[in-house]
Amino acid sequence: MIYPAPAALPPGEEQEAYLDSVLDWFDDAARTTPDAALTGFLGHPVDLRTLRITGLHHVAVYVGDYDREEDFDQWLALVGKSPGTEDVRTGPSHIAPREYGTPGHWINCRAGGRELELFTCRSRGDWAGRPAEEKNALMSHFGLAVDAPDHVRPLLDYLASFDGVELLAFAPGDELGHTYGHLLRRDTGRVLELVHPGAPPARG
Repeated sequence: MIYPAPAALPPGEEQEAYLDSVLDWFDDAARTTPDAALTGFLGHPVDLRTLRITGLHHVAVYVGDYDREEDFDQWLALVGKSPGTEDVRTGPSHIAPREYGTPGHWINCRAGGRELELFTCRSRGDWAGRPAEEKNALMSHFGLAVDAPDHVRPLLDYLASFDGVELLAFAPGDELGHTYGHLLRRDTGRVLELVHPGAPPARG
């Protein structure tokens, strides 16, 4: 289940309606069960009870490329003031520069009480020439919650042993206190994230 994002973020005057469309789609996507998300990624069912997956942690949506940092800043400001979002935070993408040769940003927020991530990358280099459908598949994903931080890496390694699946990234901690990693299914270009949310960072 991937949001059909356009190749680029819409211009400023169209962004409010675009965000509303993303939030409407997210309202349905966030009802996806962990079993359906994992089965959809792997292409066959697995027993969640043995994997210690506890639920759907978040849904990530690729919203299109941006040309200038000012374009992203405008998009961030809109997300931050939207009545449909709360607890909005942002940071630089770690995967986009390393894997795809272009900078990018993530926006983490809550919508309807559920966790949503919005991704966008700068339209640059080889990334700019990729089809929109491929970009959406590589950056959009479900994030499944794992019951303990020290179980994230072993579970990633186990799932990466399946044919056609590879470990894309692993981080033992990030700005939000998460321990997480991403898996890539080579034949479909789809991504799955496993995450233990940890404790939220102190604010002050």
